Amino acid sequence: MSVRIFIAVLVVLMCFGICHAKAERWSNFAEDTDLKYYIDQRSIISLPDNVYIFWVKSVAKDKDYFKSEYNLNNVSYMFTSYELDCAVSSYRVRGTIMFDKNRKEINKSIPDKEPSFEPVPPESMLELAQDEVCVKEEGASETPDAEERSAAKTAAPGAPEAPLAPEAPEAPTAPTAPEGPPELQ
Repeated sequence: MSVRIFIAVLVVLMCFGICHAKAERWSNFAEDTDLKYYIDQRSIISLPDNVYIFWVKSVAKDKDYFKSEYNLNNVSYMFTSYELDCAVSSYRVRGTIMFDKNRKEINKSIPDKEPSFEPVPPESMLELAQDEVCVKEEGASETPDAEERSAAKTAAPGAPEAPLAPEAPEAPTAPTAPEGPPELQ
């Protein structure tokens, strides 16, 4: 009897672990009247100059949404790969893939040439994705000096200012060689 309980507890813990792991990968970050949007946390790739590549999963609330929008039957969800330039708030679509409920690819669209960047529309799903992706970089890029200045600005009125860190001394200059032979006396 105790072996059965042990196995049952083990199965429950394994299911909880698997369900928890799936929840960590895809996070629901936006929703509109037709779709729910999930960002793939594992797919976020950081490129130089504050540019990121990531996948967004779009799931229709109405099962006929993809049929009416794209004239495709049996589409259950769609993946879209975005490239987002956080420095100037612009994006481009790198490609889309549509799947059925069995995860079978139904349609794939990849641009023939590299698309140009477009501004992120205000109050859009992409602006919310930008908040999810770009906020990570902003917190990591803050320097200690900026943090100290920020803390000094928010100090209580009348409190003395925190002293600034001393500046580094100038590097010593190399000795110069004499221009001519030394004079004899």
